[in-house]
Amino acid sequence: MIIATGLWSVMRVGGPVFGRFSALACAAAVAGAALAGLTAGTAHADPGCPDVHWIGAAGSGERVDPTADGGMGRVVYQSLRDLSRQLQQDGRTVTAEAVDYPAVAVPADGDLLGWSGFMNSVDAGTAALGAQYASFAQRCPATKVVLAGYSQGAMVVHRNLNALADSPNVAAALLIADGDRLPGDNVFSTGSVTAMPGKGKGVAQDWPILAHAPAKLPLAIGSRTISVCDRGDAVCDYDSDAEKVTQAAVAIHTSYALNTSGGYAWTAPVYQLLGPARQVSAPDSDARAINTTTAPADSSSAASTATMASIAPSGDIPAR
Repeated sequence: MIIATGLWSVMRVGGPVFGRFSALACAAAVAGAALAGLTAGTAHADPGCPDVHWIGAAGSGERVDPTADGGMGRVVYQSLRDLSRQLQQDGRTVTAEAVDYPAVAVPADGDLLGWSGFMNSVDAGTAALGAQYASFAQRCPATKVVLAGYSQGAMVVHRNLNALADSPNVAAALLIADGDRLPGDNVFSTGSVTAMPGKGKGVAQDWPILAHAPAKLPLAIGSRTISVCDRGDAVCDYDSDAEKVTQAAVAIHTSYALNTSGGYAWTAPVYQLLGPARQVSAPDSDARAINTTTAPADSSSAASTATMASIAPSGDIPAR
């Protein structure tokens, strides 16, 4: 059972927020049923394909060491671990890969060259994720895919969603502290910013033309998207009237998933979007383990490697 605590207690069973998510989830189910035949008969799954595949995009400066946190940054990696615990209980198998992109650090205010490099990093990540997703979906057309990103990584995920709106493989998208966040978007929103109507505008939306910020998502993919933002976050709840970014705003931005034991409020809706497990016999979940390796990415993008994490019974980790 997932227990939502602290600022995330807004997702109450039976409450208005949960009700809105249920409505969005129903829309996603209808859309998924209508699109389910798009890949049927056109591709054959690799026999080693997992039940669920996670593609994670790190935040700014989180890939200085691309081997740390699976290459996807602390917040996204902890979110993967939290979801994996739930899926293990169902006997489902999970693999994961990190988006191979620079994830450059946030430049100083007024550093125009630095900001140009930052947007180039976002563009590189957007292209890399698109290529990695396409490669995986071709190889494993029946696997459910979760796209997840934090901060700059959330922008990388967000900027792929419109193009993937008709893809039945994408079961869920998780955007944590998204710099492209739009108040009132067609997504399931959680976090303390939801208590303030009209708040929660991402920093890129303050200059959407220069930053190429996306518009509202179509319901077909928005109904499968979870946006997490806390009030006062320097990136997803940007204050355009502030003279400078405060340390308090930065502290809020870096406060997600600090509890390494999990139980994050966004895990429950992601799990719900993945739907029920297939009815097959499963090994004892207590005997399952996570194995992380680095393997070549089967992708035509500039990304040459992808960090893969497999969840399987101990002693029976699939080779990748």
